[in-house]
Amino acid sequence: MLSTVGRVAAYIGLFVLGCAVAAVGAFAQAAYLPGGLIAALAGAGGAFVVGGYAMQSKGGALAPAAGWLVTAFYIAANPRPEGDWVFTSGATSYLFLFGGSIIGVTIAMQPWGGTPGFLLLSGERTPHKNT
Repeated sequence: MLSTVGRVAAYIGLFVLGCAVAAVGAFAQAAYLPGGLIAALAGAGGAFVVGGYAMQSKGGALAPAAGWLVTAFYIAANPRPEGDWVFTSGATSYLFLFGGSIIGVTIAMQPWGGTPGFLLLSGERTPHKNT
């Protein structure tokens, strides 16, 4: 069991992980079509799942998702110093932004730590059996 300071540090680390995945994915999604988009979204989903498993809570999956959302939409809203935009008005940019957002929300909705399997929208909570 982590102490309170350890949990806060872990959540901050997961937030930074989400920021890093979004920054790398923002450039990779358009560079290597369609593999870059698939790899960027898979990396984002992987970071969210790792957070959920590591912390055994929805907050663990939500921390990297929040970092991803903040970073991806910040990059999308601000041009580079040269005047260029990282995201163009193409389908891959929109798929990256909206696909990553949907993946983040979907993974954060999973009942981490309370059920033996994935119960996406059932709302059912079954306790862990200590054996």
